[in-house]
Parts: sequence; structure tokens; C-alpha cells
Amino acid sequence: MNKEELNQEIGKLKASLEMHESQVKDLQQDLQIAEKKLADSNKPQLTTKQLNAIENAIETSVNSYRFDDVSQYDYEMGMEYDNQVYLSHIEFQDHGDLISDIYANVEDLFGIADESDDDQGDRE
Repeated sequence: MNKEELNQEIGKLKASLEMHESQVKDLQQDLQIAEKKLADSNKPQLTTKQLNAIENAIETSVNSYRFDDVSQYDYEMGMEYDNQVYLSHIEFQDHGDLISDIYANVEDLFGIADESDDDQGDRE
């Protein structure tokens, strides 16, 4: 083979490699989609209406929570050399109350099934 034929062969091999790389990427995406579907297959299914109701319950809980109550925060103040005061640390302490409010609002959307109902669904 001469130099020109080798360059043509190299070009063909590079083109073939690029085509196969594209196919591998497509196969990897298909694999990820199939793995997600498999992981989701055992999850309870929600309708769009149910999901929207859950989102609204969470949003309502967060929006109605009183974040302006300073007693729920742990904070530390600092002072600069030029006597300027600054907030050096702040931590929200009452996250448990917020979580409870969210749980309560979401729970109000659904009837709670007995665990025996869950077991029967597994056997069918």
C-alpha cells in the first residue's frame, strides 16, 4: 500500500469508529431508559392529578409556614474591624415542624391502606 491508500484506509476507519461511537452512545441511552423503567416498575403509579395535588400540598405547607419567627433560628453575629456587625452563621432549627406540616397536608390527600392490603398486592 502506498501513502495515499493508507490515508484513505485511515479515513475509512475513523469514519467507521465515529459511526460506532454514535451507536454506542445511543445504546447507552437506551440502556439508561430501560434501567429507569425497571426501577420504576415496582413503584406505585401516580396520576398527573395526584402528583399536582401533592405538589400543591407541599407548596401550601411551605408558603403558610412562618419563616419570619426568629426563635426558630440559631445564629451567630460577628463584628468587623470597622465596627460593622455581620451575621456569620444562621441555621434553621424548626425543620421538624415544617416536615410535620408537609406530611400532614400530603396525608390529608390520601386514604391510608392497611399493611395487609400491601401484602395482598404483592401476592397477586
